[in-house]
Amino acid sequence: MIPDPTDQYITTILSQCDIRGTELLEIGCGKGRITRDLARHAGRVVAADPDGTSLKQARAVVVADNVQFMHAPAGVPDLPPGSFDLAIYTLSLHHVPVEEMPGSLRKVASLLRKGGVIVVVEPGDGGSLTEAKEHFGAGSGNERPAREAAIRAMHALEGWTVGETVQFRTLFLFADDDDFFASMLPGCRQQPESFQVEVRAFLDQHRTGNGIFLDADRRLNVLRPCGNGECA
Repeated sequence: MIPDPTDQYITTILSQCDIRGTELLEIGCGKGRITRDLARHAGRVVAADPDGTSLKQARAVVVADNVQFMHAPAGVPDLPPGSFDLAIYTLSLHHVPVEEMPGSLRKVASLLRKGGVIVVVEPGDGGSLTEAKEHFGAGSGNERPAREAAIRAMHALEGWTVGETVQFRTLFLFADDDDFFASMLPGCRQQPESFQVEVRAFLDQHRTGNGIFLDADRRLNVLRPCGNGECA
């Protein structure tokens, strides 16, 4: 699987934030796909994730000198207050347990310098990959309830205002059916044959001469500390 082959994540982030030369904290870096692009613009990136296996893969992929990967079992690393100019949740806030989302956001806010911002990139509602997740349980499955909880948590963060939602769409390229099964449905072979036939029929709708292209909606919000009566 090749995620975001047209670089829509970094394009959208840069359209909303000037990260040049910043000290940046990435929450939920996963395998480092977005980390790599952030490092090309930021002065320093601390990329954290609770999954040690994903971090190992990220370290192998991203070798930039200005990136430090950190294992953060609780999601947010324990670092001194005021360490960063900007923090980005890269498709990770909705993976935080719902009851822990407010605390995660507050902790991240405490790590920012005066005037720092929080960028939250989350899944949107549409797209063929989203359909595959919700209909077949592909990848992380139906994320709709968790996405809605993440949005509520953002708007409930005291002392912060949520900017307008920026919508964008990204692509996922799969070489063939086997690539999709291995990446998104590793247990598919244990499912009834009828299920596999249904999945293949779905993939046929998105098959091209260059592979299988699925897409997914994404949303980006910039959270800023209140000032000039913004949160009054």
